[in-house]
Amino acid sequence: MKPEDQYYRNERSEMAAFLPPAVSRSLEFGCSQGLFSKRIKEKYGAECWGVDLDAASIAMAATHLDQALCGDATAVLTTLPRAYFDLLVCNDFLEHLPDPGAFLREAAAVMTPGATLGASVPNVRSWSNILELLVYKEWKYKDSGILDRTHLRFFTLKSFRRFLEENGLHIEIMEGTRPSSSKVFMMTNLLTLGFIGDMKFSGLAARAKFGNKL
Repeated sequence: MKPEDQYYRNERSEMAAFLPPAVSRSLEFGCSQGLFSKRIKEKYGAECWGVDLDAASIAMAATHLDQALCGDATAVLTTLPRAYFDLLVCNDFLEHLPDPGAFLREAAAVMTPGATLGASVPNVRSWSNILELLVYKEWKYKDSGILDRTHLRFFTLKSFRRFLEENGLHIEIMEGTRPSSSKVFMMTNLLTLGFIGDMKFSGLAARAKFGNKL
């Protein structure tokens, strides 16, 4: 399997822990082939919509989902029913947007009161990335990963929390994902009394509730 095929077929099983207890109508942006939303549909019996820019991926998603829409996220938002969805899924999607805060504020209009956001972003303060920066003096964009060349925004655990709160979300859970197994990290974390604990994770994930419309 080509690397790009693996990218679009990623089921993101670790994000299942950030779903709410019940879902009626789900909307996923950056859905790729729709495999994560398919999981939601099977688990909750929910109506599931997916949005992605990649036409080939959306064609595959259409075989799993109730609606699969190809297009720019902001443009698609204007076509969606108001106050309709009770779950918004953004798995490693927000960092691709020029203004992810504006996107969340606009997305609130298509969500029901008290709807849930399940979202993940790369952790720019991860151990591997900091080593590249401090030890190897490198900041090199790649085809995938934290420094994916299509990423426009970068988050740490602290800034991801602030970002969600500043855009009207009430955080229920926020945790690191994809932990490092580096023994050097573990030793360094012990020596710093846990100060760099957030660097253990290459990803960050949250479940949050939409609050009052901004």
